[in-house]
Amino acid sequence: MTDLYARIGEMVRKSVILIVALLLSLSALAQSERLYLDTDFNFDFDNTEYTGSGLGASETLFGVSLAPVLRYEWNEKHSLGAGVNMQKLFGSVRFLDDIDLVAYYQFKGEKYGAVAGLFRREKMIGHYSEAFFSNAYLADNRLVQGLALQYHDKIGFAELVADWNGMYSLETREQFRILLSGEGRFVKIMYAGASAAMQHYANRADFQQNVVDNFTINPYIGVDFNAFFDFDIRLGYLQSLQRDRLGGGIWHTPMGGELFFRMSRWGVFISNNIYVGKNLQPLYNSVGKEGTIYGADLYASDPFYGTTTGIYNRTGIGYERNFWEERIKVKAEFALKTDGKRLYNQQIISLAVNLAPKLYDKANKRTK
Repeated sequence: MTDLYARIGEMVRKSVILIVALLLSLSALAQSERLYLDTDFNFDFDNTEYTGSGLGASETLFGVSLAPVLRYEWNEKHSLGAGVNMQKLFGSVRFLDDIDLVAYYQFKGEKYGAVAGLFRREKMIGHYSEAFFSNAYLADNRLVQGLALQYHDKIGFAELVADWNGMYSLETREQFRILLSGEGRFVKIMYAGASAAMQHYANRADFQQNVVDNFTINPYIGVDFNAFFDFDIRLGYLQSLQRDRLGGGIWHTPMGGELFFRMSRWGVFISNNIYVGKNLQPLYNSVGKEGTIYGADLYASDPFYGTTTGIYNRTGIGYERNFWEERIKVKAEFALKTDGKRLYNQQIISLAVNLAPKLYDKANKRTK
């Protein structure tokens, strides 16, 4: 009987040890979990005075976007996010002009990262000239629908993005972009990199043989340094390869050079960007089978890269600064643009706020 009690006692002791160990393990796991309410707010004013240029309309983009996303994080590397991205244009009679789902998985390692799903463009780390995306396009298209694979270390970064922004249907063309961007420093003040985009602009469900292929590559080299002012000077080459299979499949190969200069201090800056080369938007006015021009639906770049004079210059002066550990970003800029014939202008005011307070952590205890 004594041996039986001893065995029972040993079993109880081992069970208690096992339960305590399990509870400690669960506690450690719980302490590595976090629940956040990420909130991105953007106020955007972009007014263009392009009348007479033939390179875009005079118009005003003026509105706000709000993206509340509930994000669950574990092990400080993995996250699941779900929420909405809402947009309201000032003066519109609608309650909301656009509302889209945000839903993604993100992995953030020391050097490697990945995002999959529908996520805000702020999660991208690549560098893309306005020959790829204009300021207006980015303000009106804040979500990536697809996948981003990323690498970064002390000397540079690399990124691959697949963005599926058009579904094959009766209402929309099948359309997607593959983006590549990489950059590295090879001496203290010098850097070099390249960006590339492959756009597939295909058919709707009610017509065929109307596919456009659009490739652009932009290698560049630059220096950034401080000499009382902060300087950034970058020289790049732009090469495009485009064809409209509806128009007989003739390849267009426009190319050009781009020189960017920026000087800043205390948030005040002056910048100049000059492009010299061929029209990078040769198919802008081509008409598709639906009876409308391709236009901005094909080209997300600034319309002045469609110059027919061989030159485009943009000079900007303004104020741009981050506050509160980069959670608040403000920008105000006045820009003069020319195609070598006349001057045109653009005014930009933007405010971006990013908040990510913890809601719950450490075994579901609410944070202060």
